[in-house]
Amino acid sequence: MIASTQDLERTQKLAQKGLWTTGLLTFFFPLLGYMYTGRYKALLKGFGICLGALFVFFLINPSAADDEDSANGIFFLYLVGATIDNTRAVRKAKNSVGTQPVLNPDLNVKLLKLAKAKGEISLADCVIETSLPPEKIQGVLNDLQRQDLIRVANRSSDGAVVYRIV
Repeated sequence: MIASTQDLERTQKLAQKGLWTTGLLTFFFPLLGYMYTGRYKALLKGFGICLGALFVFFLINPSAADDEDSANGIFFLYLVGATIDNTRAVRKAKNSVGTQPVLNPDLNVKLLKLAKAKGEISLADCVIETSLPPEKIQGVLNDLQRQDLIRVANRSSDGAVVYRIV
């Protein structure tokens, strides 16, 4: 699966976060930890799981509702799980940033100028021009197409996939 420019930007932003800062914030203040990393969906999922576990626990054992230690234990498990989840996400982002190109807005302009100069460009033309791997170029071309800056078509002479500027 080719990541979109938005996914790459999100990953690069997450990779800039500190592991210790993420871990400490998430453990002591889960809301702040997830706000720091911008992972709001993960916060809601984890909190929902914690509430669900509390509900099931108290449904199975109604007498535990009077025992604060039970609820505190489940909340502690949530804190540990949330801390591990958030720090793993930062670690994964840091590891994957090394395999992704640094986003370069000039690359979009370079490809658009190439398409304008040639009339139509193929993936091979873009790879030769930029010296980047085809997978990365394909992702950029897909983003340009989603933004209605280029159109994809087939060349009538040989059926090759080409991109034309709008």
